[in-house]
Amino acid sequence: MKIEKKPLLKAKILAVLLKISNDKGEVDFKSDDIKQLWSIKGADEDRLWELNEVGAIWFEQIGEDGFAPIIMCSTNEKTYEHLLNCLAQLSNDQNLLNYRVSSLLNHDPKKLMSDISQTKKHIDEAKEQIGKNELLKPLQTPLNDIEQHFDSISRVAENYDDVYKNILKPVQEEGKSGVKATVRWAIISIVASWLLTNYSTIKSLIASLTS
Repeated sequence: MKIEKKPLLKAKILAVLLKISNDKGEVDFKSDDIKQLWSIKGADEDRLWELNEVGAIWFEQIGEDGFAPIIMCSTNEKTYEHLLNCLAQLSNDQNLLNYRVSSLLNHDPKKLMSDISQTKKHIDEAKEQIGKNELLKPLQTPLNDIEQHFDSISRVAENYDDVYKNILKPVQEEGKSGVKATVRWAIISIVASWLLTNYSTIKSLIASLTS
């Protein structure tokens, strides 16, 4: 999967490259600091080539067969834009996660079973009316189809109710904070690392804008 489809991995790589680059944005692949990059799960040279292709960084290798290549890499203005876009995407992903978690945790089994019971009652009433009126006999077949599908839905709902009792309800009682913690803290750590590393750059940028 392309790195553009993995905003968290992309953000981690960009944040580290910004952190270990010098004042000119150059990254020294011979320094010990480069270990921070390779310690990221999923970070490799292929990912750096992908970032180079989209303009997030500049990455190049020069060498001949049998010799260790000379690796050149640097960050640029686009690096910051790509990182901020990743963080925005992660924020949207977290909002979607929050919605999905809330939808699961707010499941009301009593309302679901009540709706099913009410629908079953309506079907039975319709069957009774069809049995009493010859003009309604043509509706018997489609009603039977509806009833068959509804029975299938009822069985699924009963199984889902078991899932609620054994899985979702315990999660409700514990709260949903643990479900979101991984995404939340990943975003916080990336933002914090980037802000601390680039404090002087941000300060200069703000100063230039306000002057």
